[in-house]
Amino acid sequence: MGIENQRYAVVNRSSSYIPVYKELVHSSIHTGGVTAGGSQIGKIYPNEFYLVFPNSSMYVTSFKIRFRDINGNPVYGYIETSEGYTLDYYAWNAYQEPYNYYNSNGSTLVNATTATIDGKKQYIFTVTKRAATAVSPDKSQSVELPVGTKIATDTSTIGQTLPDYMLFRKKKVGNSWVNIVSSSSYAFVDLGLSNGNMPNNRNIR
Repeated sequence: MGIENQRYAVVNRSSSYIPVYKELVHSSIHTGGVTAGGSQIGKIYPNEFYLVFPNSSMYVTSFKIRFRDINGNPVYGYIETSEGYTLDYYAWNAYQEPYNYYNSNGSTLVNATTATIDGKKQYIFTVTKRAATAVSPDKSQSVELPVGTKIATDTSTIGQTLPDYMLFRKKKVGNSWVNIVSSSSYAFVDLGLSNGNMPNNRNIR
């Protein structure tokens, strides 16, 4: 699929490690005159999820991201998807896909379970390791989703001011799907990036 110019959570479905750099640097061979560079501060592992932030121009091929560094701390960095404006994209770029397409079975990623809710296809996830916080769009409401709670979404959009939180539309209570917060038809749920972002340790599966 390839990285899209939007604010969303992504999983690395390639078999490659993606280098992450500290900053943007000048480049005469990249659109916009910039590329990811400076010191390498980490890498994105196969099946790891990370967060992507959009550029002001859809033609710029380097992206600001948020990921876990070697010490397990959520940090910002930059990745470059193209070898240059007259060259191809890196092979791994085609295998960067939205978070909501994949569940975890505890050891690897599998196609997400789906259900039709209010006439729309939704991807179903479960809060697994620890309770997750959900916040209304205007931050006026906050609720705790206990371990075992099933939640549904049709997108991988992350919050503008809460980037570690992803948009979910419903939670399951008994046999019914209901709004996560009473004041809105959707809420942002903490993905638990600080605690894990691999299939074996991520919280929202």
